[in-house]
Amino acid sequence: MSLILSCHEKQNKKKVENLNSNWEKLEINTISEKILISKFSDSAEYEQNPNNITFKIVPGNGKTEQEKIVKKKIYFTKSEKDSLAKYIYMSVTEPKFTNVLATDYVGNVMLKYDTGNTKLTCEYNSVGDWSVVSDVTRKIYELISKKAEVSKN
Repeated sequence: MSLILSCHEKQNKKKVENLNSNWEKLEINTISEKILISKFSDSAEYEQNPNNITFKIVPGNGKTEQEKIVKKKIYFTKSEKDSLAKYIYMSVTEPKFTNVLATDYVGNVMLKYDTGNTKLTCEYNSVGDWSVVSDVTRKIYELISKKAEVSKN
């Protein structure tokens, strides 16, 4: 009788946990929102540009005026930030490849994981509802939509 023990999986799990805790900034961009989360800040930057334009033409006089861009602070607990870091890290290191293709470029999200000297990015474009691309994108959407309005497409 022989017995073989291996700790390879345990080492890989520890490595992922170390990488996951090494982040400084997280970024989530949808078609009309941008959320910047810093590990070292108690608040996150939220910016919403509802029509995804900077200027609009005012009917009647033909002049342009700046579109109202909503900026505010939103707050995540340490646990929520750790979860977002984990989910975004998983998204950028193990992206879900999909054959879904939506018309009119609907369903865009960019997820960014920044360690300070390395940035990992994953983008899903024209996927319809980006929150259902994978279990991980669903978790990201659920977490951030509790704090602020976030477009699914």
